[in-house]
Amino acid sequence: MRKPLIAGCIVYLAALHVVALLAFFAPQTLPYQGWRLDLPPTEPTAYVATRHHYIEWLDAHAEPGAIALVGASHLEGIDPALLERPVLKYAAGGDTLRHTGERILSYPNLAQASAIVLWVGFNDIAHREPDEIGVDLPMVLERLPEGVPVIKLALAPTSVTDKQADIAAINVLYRDACERDPDCTFLDVVPLLAGPDGGLAPRYDRGDGIHLNREGYRVL
Repeated sequence: MRKPLIAGCIVYLAALHVVALLAFFAPQTLPYQGWRLDLPPTEPTAYVATRHHYIEWLDAHAEPGAIALVGASHLEGIDPALLERPVLKYAAGGDTLRHTGERILSYPNLAQASAIVLWVGFNDIAHREPDEIGVDLPMVLERLPEGVPVIKLALAPTSVTDKQADIAAINVLYRDACERDPDCTFLDVVPLLAGPDGGLAPRYDRGDGIHLNREGYRVL
């Protein structure tokens, strides 16, 4: 009886150390492991709150005419050099659509962007049903500056199979919301990035079944 108890304690302590190391060295990874395991993360995460303050500074010094990337980790992880245009990242890994709608109220210089790319919604699946997520998009679009073109990217495919139905349902609602907004263009990225099974194609997978590698970004 004593040996299993000791072994259990060792495993527990090891797990705590792994979480502590991730929280210190790579806090942005924790929300996505929770997303894969259906664990409800905080909204916003501590990382999002910290990055929001940096983005406020970035916005205050923004030059007119850049492409603004607004959303979560899919946009935070892109290499701006691939776009061959001035780019400002208003993206925070782990953020949700609903909280992004709150953050953008603090970024007045989004009005100077040449275009806004909006890519967010994966993390909302841990908090809300697809219908609720679809309702949030018009609210976010209303808060973006009028007259600036918005490119709303569909949620990308994932190899996490129990998420695929939600992603498909959300993308239908995203398309409908964009069609009702004169500044918004919906771009379906699923045909670009999906493999034969409908999930994220392995050649574009960074390794977690969710995020893109460089080749995936290049295709996008």
